[in-house]
Amino acid sequence: MSEETALQRDLVIHRGGILVREDKVLSEKEVLELVKKGDREAYQEIVVRYMKRAYYIALGFVQNPQDAMDLSQESFIRAFRKIKSFNTKMPFFPWFYRLMKNLCIDFLKRSTHHKEVPLEEVHVLKEEREDRELKEVLWRGIEKLPMEQKEVVILRYFQQMSYQEIAEMTGKPAGTVMSSLFYAKKRLKKIIGGFFGIRE
Repeated sequence: MSEETALQRDLVIHRGGILVREDKVLSEKEVLELVKKGDREAYQEIVVRYMKRAYYIALGFVQNPQDAMDLSQESFIRAFRKIKSFNTKMPFFPWFYRLMKNLCIDFLKRSTHHKEVPLEEVHVLKEEREDRELKEVLWRGIEKLPMEQKEVVILRYFQQMSYQEIAEMTGKPAGTVMSSLFYAKKRLKKIIGGFFGIRE
């Protein structure tokens, strides 16, 4: 099911009703057309639709819950300010993602340090029997990856995106995505193996 279809199905907004025009549930594109005209309540529906997804991606980049919340919220604010430049023929989230990623990168450049979030707080990786030490090592390994590799790890394993979806999100060829993920996993394997005294 496409995101647009899902949005049509569960779009609930102000006055407790469904956003309609001439008895028709609006698509994401139509909602964004209203947003471009300055409709803040319509934009709230876009925020609600994507806020959780945005938070977990930001968390993967900055590894701190409060910073991730602040950055994802700031990204929605900035996106609203830039919405007139958005082409509604294109899907919203890839455009928003690139804006948020740049915000996260700028934040990391400004930060001299940031507190790591325990992996058990990241639901996508939460397994009762997982070893705590291994998760901490994995976080440190992800943190050491070059940004291009870190990005594909976050999208692939935190968001369960396909290679094609990652390619569309990042604007990179699928082959480049696959290559980046291959080298990221190879590097993480080396880091984790070194922690446990395993040598290739």
